[in-house]
Amino acid sequence: MNFLDKIEETIFDWVLAALGCVLAALGCLLGYLFRYKTTVDNLKTQVEELRRARDRLQHDVDTAIRNLMKIEADVERRLTESDDIIAGAEKILEDDNKGWYLNMMFRYQVSKRADKAASEAKNLKDEISKINGVGYRESTQVVETVTSNRGYEAFESRKPTITGVLEALKDPDITRIGIHGMGGVGKTMLVKEVLKQAEKDKLFDKYLFLVVSNDPDLKRIQREIAEQLDLKLDVESELVRRDQLRKRLKQENRVLIILDDIWKYLDLEALGIFSCGDDNKGCKLLLTSGFYNVVCNDMDTQKQFEVKVFLNDEARNLFEKIVGDLAKTSEIKLTMLQIVEECAGLPIAITTVANALKNKKNPRIWKDFLNQLKMSSPREIEGMNEKVYKSIKMSYEFLQSNEAKSLLLLCSLHGEDYDIKVEDLLRYGVGLGLFDNVDTIEGARCRVHSLVERLKGSSLLLDGNYNGRVKMHDVIRDVVINIAAEERHMYTIRTVNELQTRSKRKDTVAISLPYINGDLDLPNQFECSKLELLLLFYQRVDFRIPDSFFGGLKDLKVLKLSRTWSGVLPSSLSSLENLQTLCLEGEVQNAIIIGELKNLKALSLSSYDTERLPKEIGQLTHLQLLDLRGCSKLKFIPPNVLSNLKRLEELYLPDDVEWEVEVQSTEKINAMFSELDHLSHLTKLHICIKNAKILPKAMVFERLESYRIAIGSAWLRNETSETPRILKLNIILESDYGYKVLLRKCESLFLGKMKGVKNILYELDSEGFPCLKHLKVEENDEIQYIIKSMGVRGVFPILESINLLYVNNLERISYTRLPTESFCNLRVVKVSNCRKLEFVFSSSMVGCFSHLLEMNIEDCKIMSAIVAIEREEEIEVNSDDSIMFANLHSLKLRKLFKLIGFLSIVNSHVLFNGKVVFPNLEELEIEGMDSMMMIWPNQLISDCFGKLETMTVSGCRNLTYIVPPNMLRTLQNLKVLNIYDCDFLEEVFEIQGTNNVEESCDIAAAELISLTLRNLKNVKHIWSMDPQGIITFAKLCTIEIKRCWSLKSVFPTSVAKAFLQLERLTIWDCATVEETVAKEEGIEATTLFVFPKLTTLRLHNLPDLKSLYPERHTSEWPSLKSLDIKKCNKLKIFGSNKSSMQETNGLGHYTSLIQQPLFFIEKVEVRP
Repeated sequence: MNFLDKIEETIFDWVLAALGCVLAALGCLLGYLFRYKTTVDNLKTQVEELRRARDRLQHDVDTAIRNLMKIEADVERRLTESDDIIAGAEKILEDDNKGWYLNMMFRYQVSKRADKAASEAKNLKDEISKINGVGYRESTQVVETVTSNRGYEAFESRKPTITGVLEALKDPDITRIGIHGMGGVGKTMLVKEVLKQAEKDKLFDKYLFLVVSNDPDLKRIQREIAEQLDLKLDVESELVRRDQLRKRLKQENRVLIILDDIWKYLDLEALGIFSCGDDNKGCKLLLTSGFYNVVCNDMDTQKQFEVKVFLNDEARNLFEKIVGDLAKTSEIKLTMLQIVEECAGLPIAITTVANALKNKKNPRIWKDFLNQLKMSSPREIEGMNEKVYKSIKMSYEFLQSNEAKSLLLLCSLHGEDYDIKVEDLLRYGVGLGLFDNVDTIEGARCRVHSLVERLKGSSLLLDGNYNGRVKMHDVIRDVVINIAAEERHMYTIRTVNELQTRSKRKDTVAISLPYINGDLDLPNQFECSKLELLLLFYQRVDFRIPDSFFGGLKDLKVLKLSRTWSGVLPSSLSSLENLQTLCLEGEVQNAIIIGELKNLKALSLSSYDTERLPKEIGQLTHLQLLDLRGCSKLKFIPPNVLSNLKRLEELYLPDDVEWEVEVQSTEKINAMFSELDHLSHLTKLHICIKNAKILPKAMVFERLESYRIAIGSAWLRNETSETPRILKLNIILESDYGYKVLLRKCESLFLGKMKGVKNILYELDSEGFPCLKHLKVEENDEIQYIIKSMGVRGVFPILESINLLYVNNLERISYTRLPTESFCNLRVVKVSNCRKLEFVFSSSMVGCFSHLLEMNIEDCKIMSAIVAIEREEEIEVNSDDSIMFANLHSLKLRKLFKLIGFLSIVNSHVLFNGKVVFPNLEELEIEGMDSMMMIWPNQLISDCFGKLETMTVSGCRNLTYIVPPNMLRTLQNLKVLNIYDCDFLEEVFEIQGTNNVEESCDIAAAELISLTLRNLKNVKHIWSMDPQGIITFAKLCTIEIKRCWSLKSVFPTSVAKAFLQLERLTIWDCATVEETVAKEEGIEATTLFVFPKLTTLRLHNLPDLKSLYPERHTSEWPSLKSLDIKKCNKLKIFGSNKSSMQETNGLGHYTSLIQQPLFFIEKVEVRP
């Protein structure tokens, strides 16, 4: 083959290849053109399948959120991707509907886009179908609840004990600590204060708080430990439960377990926590008991502390503080001193008696109280002396009101440390007819709350762990149980034998079985013919109530069965003709029998395991209260059941009840919402209405005085409020819906994905929401303004909080100037993820917010200022004009990447530019301010930031320093300073250029106790220069410095010399640090460094660190207990030089002329 033939063949191949490509492209083009309809139809199918898959996933996510679970990031990403793909597909289908069918290019483009979108939709749908589990539970912490220690008084006699316990907790050789003292002396309150301090000092990573009580239930304690450790413990085997707890505890590096109120030996090995102190040194036990032998001998603690009664002066001071100015009157003072003496220094007795006597101005009342206190006969109550009993008994007698006494006796019938629901007390009281001259449930509720406040004011009741609950102190409960038994024949049964005795007494009025341990067999029939109240809390799945059990209880008025039986109600229940209140918790298999209780006034069913309410409930024509909230599976209520309950005042229904749509059908399978219109006495309603179309002409709303109503969607766990009138709307706005009257009266309003509302004011309520206290708008894409236009009247006059979350189209809160009475009661403002919001307030609105306490603004993508200046003349840059937030205590600004300042002053790039004043701000948090170059300007108003205590700055890339010279004097109360992830930060404290330094700087940082610096890669100096003793930082307790890669030294010499209170020092991952303390210029004499309270020193990964100080020096570390040094290869830790050694009680004290080690020691002993 010659050369020309080869060229010809090559050209031919190229032509064929090109022709192939052209034909392939043409085929693809023709394919898109001819398969246009098929492709578009396929897109519709795939998008619809994706939409269904996405909705199923969203349902799982909603369920997880309601169960307080954290959603996995990939699940949230899939939901977002689904929304994007669906939106894109809808755009393609919208183009398809434009009808340009003859346009070949259009058909090709749409077909190609549809094919790609269909493929993406199918792939994502397949991925969603593979998702197994959408969330997880976050770690549980009980510290906040436990350390709420209201009423604690920091008297001098308590301080050594608290300090001693904290020192023992820090000691690595002590793992079991015991606290003992008589009942009512304040052991639990002291332990909570210790826990508060331990949390503050970050001594442990996990805290477990368990109440043991005098009759410990090991299974309950194990369950509570597991819950606080986020461990699922659902096995019955004691051996397996113990082993699982032991293994879980070993996973924690530092955990403190508090076992409160131990009465006798507690088998820790049986519980599964015996590893604490044995093979797990990071686990420590803190025990409290009323008996020394229990904590010292039985529980084998290594260190014991006794909590004693108050000193005379402390007891008198506490009493005087409670009774107030009455203690100063000459007629009462002497009697008061004698009463204080009778209280014997016991805190619980002092507070109980003092609260009973406060506001009693007649001296004869005080003398009578003293005489009765002296004459009251003591009772033998274990762990109490006679004076304590007498003081509590007298406080009970001093109540005078029989209603208050009866309510207190009812409280004593609950278990030890039980969180008692005030609502339960109401229902018991209604059933027993305790309240005089009260005809309605709401009237009884008001009376109960009034009585509870009186009892709490007398220190006979305590606040519970949750709102709406109360507790009794153990000592007071023991006394009241004794009173209830002797005076009223009301018995709290502790043992099976006691039950057998009490159940045969004819005079028994009330019996409570609060969680008896052991096997319990009820008698076939109670012989207590006068029994009026029976509370049965016994918990065992196979426990059965004998069929004839209630046969002899003709006078029974109140019955509560708390998850106690196998689900079968005995037939003898129907014989309880006088039963007024019935509370059932647990599965009920034959609820039809309840319909026989014709005189029932209050019925509460919880965990009712059925979908349909028995129609026989409609026979309870005297019923005033019906509570079905705990019936999570209830969906169907037969027709006319509710409308028959003519006397019903309060109705509480679960979220999933389905209502019949108003139709002219002869057969209805479910109740219609209009049945409620027939309940003329109904004043309180808790309900969820998912189909808003059943609401028109709902006359029942006009009569409601209290409600919690969700329309369009169910309630979420975070949608709570203590106000009596709460409304949630998640609907399409239509004028004929019957919720308008609810809007006018509601106090808490939750708005979700509403359609048809762009302006909340007037589109929802033209009167300006005169009753609204709390407003939350979440996940709404249509609302543009809270207020767009208004008349002369003020709006939201009593609103206390506003929370705007993911209101994606919101442009302004107010589009117009507001009268001063608008928002005048606002306390809290929270704005998050409002992507079109440029500012929060206009300058004309600020005057409305004089009571604002908390402001939290975050993640608003285009926000450039918090307050927008509407007219330049309002705030002149060079004038003394300012905007004041007089009562703001907390300010948090996070992820506002385009924010250039708090005020919209052009090109300032200073967060606080001197024109805004915060005289009472205590907490400041700044995060993610990429546009901000300075926090404060060179000049600032003198009374601004003077009360700031905690400041956190993170993720502000363009900051070069934090505290300018002029702010050193202003920040005189700053206690905590945290700085993270500021890439260009070079200095924290700018010392240079400080005017009148000698007058100002010592004050400026005097209160600082904690300094934390992390991930500051360009910080060269924490202090720009040595302040030469002007700034002492004498109260610093904790310093943590991590990943500051440009730092050469940490402290100037004068600063390090003043660390008299420093307890913990941590320096990690600072590659260029050569010495901890910088050299002091011009000093040749030996420098002394004393760290008298430093207990923990941690130095990690400091490859260039050579010494504490580069010149001759002496150092003392008398309290150092924990030394942790890793990867500090150039640092000589220990050295020996007898000629310069001075003996101390700590790790070392030394002087040397050569490069010195960190510590000087003569001898090291290694102990096994």
